[in-house]
Amino acid sequence: MKGQQPSQGSLFACVRLEEMIPSDHLLRRIQQAIDFSFIDRLTEPLYSGTGRPSIPPPVLVRMMLVGYLHGITSERRLCQEVHLNLAYRWFCGLSLEDKVPDHSSFSKNRHGRFAGTNLFREMFYEVVRQAQACGLVSGKHLSVDATTVQADASLNSLEPLVVPLSPQQYVAQLNEQNPAPPAATTPTHDDEPPPSPPKLSNDTHRSATDPEARLLAKRFQKTQLAYSDNVLMDNAHRVIVEVEVTEPNLHTEGQIAGELVERSRLRLGLDPQTLGGDKAYGYGAAVRRLCEAGVTPHAPAPTQGQWNVQGIFGKDQFAYDREHDQLICPAGKRLRPRTRHARNRQTEYAARITDCRACPLKVHCTRARYRVAHRHWDQDYLDRAHRARATPGYRWSQRCRKRIEHLFAEAKEQMGLRRARRRGWTNVTEQCLLTALAQNLKRIVAALPPLPPAAASAVGRPLAQLLRWIHALGCPGGGATTIECLP
Repeated sequence: MKGQQPSQGSLFACVRLEEMIPSDHLLRRIQQAIDFSFIDRLTEPLYSGTGRPSIPPPVLVRMMLVGYLHGITSERRLCQEVHLNLAYRWFCGLSLEDKVPDHSSFSKNRHGRFAGTNLFREMFYEVVRQAQACGLVSGKHLSVDATTVQADASLNSLEPLVVPLSPQQYVAQLNEQNPAPPAATTPTHDDEPPPSPPKLSNDTHRSATDPEARLLAKRFQKTQLAYSDNVLMDNAHRVIVEVEVTEPNLHTEGQIAGELVERSRLRLGLDPQTLGGDKAYGYGAAVRRLCEAGVTPHAPAPTQGQWNVQGIFGKDQFAYDREHDQLICPAGKRLRPRTRHARNRQTEYAARITDCRACPLKVHCTRARYRVAHRHWDQDYLDRAHRARATPGYRWSQRCRKRIEHLFAEAKEQMGLRRARRRGWTNVTEQCLLTALAQNLKRIVAALPPLPPAAASAVGRPLAQLLRWIHALGCPGGGATTIECLP
C-alpha cells in the first residue's frame, strides 16, 4: 500500500538538537575539544552590571567562528545560515525556539563595546594555550611567512596626497604653473601625444575608501591595494602562535618577524631556537632583528650582485680588519672606506691605484684600475646566517616552512581571507586573528584521537575526562601518550 504524506503538519514536535548532530561533525568535535569559558571571562569587564540583558557574548563569538570555519563572509548570510542549520544552532547554544541575533548586532559590538580592546587577540592566545596544554606546540622551531590580503577598495579611489607648503614653496609652485608667456608664439601640433598620467605610489597617493591600505605591485600580477598578514607557525603541528597585519612591504615583513618571536616568548612562554623563512628574511636588517630576538635564522641568502659572478674574487675573499675598519684583499693589500650608503646599509672600500697596478692577482680581482668592495653593516649577522645554512637543521626548517603555505591556501580558499571583509587596519587584524583562531581549532581537533559514538554523545564532560574513560576501557585511540599530553 502506497503511503501518503499528511497534508497537515504536526502542531508539536519533541526534538533534541543534541541527538541530531553526528558524532564526527566538525562543530561537535570542536565543542568537545575546546573550553570556551574564556569568552565570558574576557568579555566580563566590557559589560555593565545594570541595564537590559544583552545578547550573550558566547553566542556572538560562536556565530563568528561558524562563519570563519565554513567560509561565510557575509554577516547577513551568516544569520540566515544559523537560522536554518541545526548544527549551527546547536554550536551557538540556540534552541529551535530562540531567535537568531540580527546582523547589526555584530557591527554595534564591533564599533562600540569591543572597539579599542584586544579582545580577539586575547581569544586567539587562549586557543593557542589550549593547544600548548594538549602538547601540540613545542615552541622550539618556528616558521614565518606573510601573505597579501586584498583590501576592500579600488584603485579608482586613489587620491593625491595634499602636502602643506610654505609661502616660498607656494609662490614657486605658482610660478611653475603659470609661467610668463614667450616672446614669440610657437605653432602647436595636434598630433602630439597626451601627457602621461602620474605614477601611482604610496608616497603620493592614498585611497579615499580605505586610507590605511597600501599599493602593492607584484610580478605577473595587477597593482592592487592590500594588507600583509604575517603569521608565525610552530612546526610541530602547524599551530599558528602569532599574527600581525602590516603594510605589504618586504622590508617591513622581514623585520616584523623578530617582533613576533619576542611576543611569542613574552605572551606564550615559548623558547624558540630556530626560525625558518624565505628570501625575504635573509637580508641584513631582517637577519639582525632575528638574531637580536634570540633565534637562529634559517633563510636563504638574497640574490648576489652581478659583479660577484664574473669570475673575479667575491667579497667573501676579503678579510675585515675591525680595529682599523679596512678590508684586506687576497694579496694582502688594504682597502680603505670611501663612501657609506645609508639606503643599502653598506660601506664602500677602495684600494689604491698603485697597489692594484703591480698586483699579480689583478686579473682575478678586477678589470678596472683599482678594486672596489662593499661590506654590509650587518655582515656579522649575515655570516651567522650563512654558517647556519650548512647545518642539517636548516634543511629541515626549509622543508617545514613550506607547510605554512598550506595554511594560507586554506585561509584563502575556505575561510575568505583572499579579500578583506571590512576596511581599516583594525578590521583586517580582526579578520586575520579569527581566521588563525579557526585554523588552530581545526589543528587541535585533527591532532586529537577520534572519539567512539558512546563518548561523543556525552554532554557536559570535558575532553580530558572522556579520554581517560576511553583509556580505562581499553578502547583504541586512548593511548598513554594521549593522556600525558592532556592538562
